[in-house]
Amino acid sequence: MQLSVLKNCLSKPSVIAVLLGATLFIALSGALHTLLDWQVSSSILRHAETKTAVWSDQFFGKIPNAHQMFVEGALSEEEIRQLEKSFSMVDMLHFEFFDEDGQRIFVSNTTDPVTIEDSQNKAIEVYRTGEPVFAIHHTDERGQRSGPDTIVEAFFPATLPNGERIGSIEVYVDVSELEDALEDSFEEISWILIFATSLILALPAAAFVIRTQQLRNRDMRLLELTKYDQLTGILNRNSISETLDQLFDASASTQRLGILFVDVDFFKQVNDRFGHACGDRLLKHIADILRQSVRNSDDMVGRFGGDEFIVICRDIDEADFQHLYGRLMDRIKVPFRYQGQNYTPSLSVGAYLSEPGDTQKAVLHRADLAVYAAKRRGRGQVVEYSSDLEGLFKQEEPRQSA
Repeated sequence: MQLSVLKNCLSKPSVIAVLLGATLFIALSGALHTLLDWQVSSSILRHAETKTAVWSDQFFGKIPNAHQMFVEGALSEEEIRQLEKSFSMVDMLHFEFFDEDGQRIFVSNTTDPVTIEDSQNKAIEVYRTGEPVFAIHHTDERGQRSGPDTIVEAFFPATLPNGERIGSIEVYVDVSELEDALEDSFEEISWILIFATSLILALPAAAFVIRTQQLRNRDMRLLELTKYDQLTGILNRNSISETLDQLFDASASTQRLGILFVDVDFFKQVNDRFGHACGDRLLKHIADILRQSVRNSDDMVGRFGGDEFIVICRDIDEADFQHLYGRLMDRIKVPFRYQGQNYTPSLSVGAYLSEPGDTQKAVLHRADLAVYAAKRRGRGQVVEYSSDLEGLFKQEEPRQSA
């Protein structure tokens, strides 16, 4: 039951569009957040690269004894204060000097914010290639400690103003505030982009849903044209024929079928006296009476011709069959009212209850003989088929609706 409901829901274009929209929204959100995280990281690294480059130029270009300070590694308190002053300008937390062999020649007095492994090999690589190396480190329990949350570790070559490389420098740059500011800004931008993109995509999606619904409605109308009688709303002759084909298929069960052929008496006179609009209303009224008289949805009611109807009752016994057409004849006695005038319809009904071995052609023929007999016997009655009807009308002309 639940699976059937799910299948029905998934067959609706609006549900499919909502699911696709939700999937697209989630995918778009994930992609944008991933892209913006990458953009934040790239911005942080570029920021750190710029700061370290500025500091390196200031250190070796503006401090007279910078070369000697770097090579000797033993700095006086005044020199350390100069370094710390230059570092404070660019949010640097810690620095180390390495010679050309990757050996530490000086470590700042500040606390190492993170423990970085393999610093010697990185220092040698940077010295030999002349290319700086950067890495972002996030401390544990972000926001729950007094130190910075995010640090950029930067290795860059120690280069004199004349271009000579004399070693390498490792520094740690505090980028916590910058990261928070970028994340806040990009978060706002990301949601704006997501909703704007979703809105843009929603327009063709809505057009798809509307167009699909229009096509479904058109298909339903076409189905009604091919399956149902347009005047009365009951099954048309083609649908009844298809149903009988299925019921009399060799693989079908041998259930007993009750067939009622219903012919409206004096229908031509109704049209002539009251007009065709009244005749159409009468046919609708009779179709409603037939639908009200059958047992359930397994019984089928169809319009077989201009003023002819057929009722097919599946798996029915004789007592129920007689009770059904008796109920029909009682209900048809209720006057039909049109433009202030009452008219009591009259029906001639032929009834046949199938026997084992019957064919589709045989049951229709026998029900037709029975309705012909009902008309010949005075109309307004039900006649059940009996074998004596077979020879009774052989020489008669084909019956005409009246």
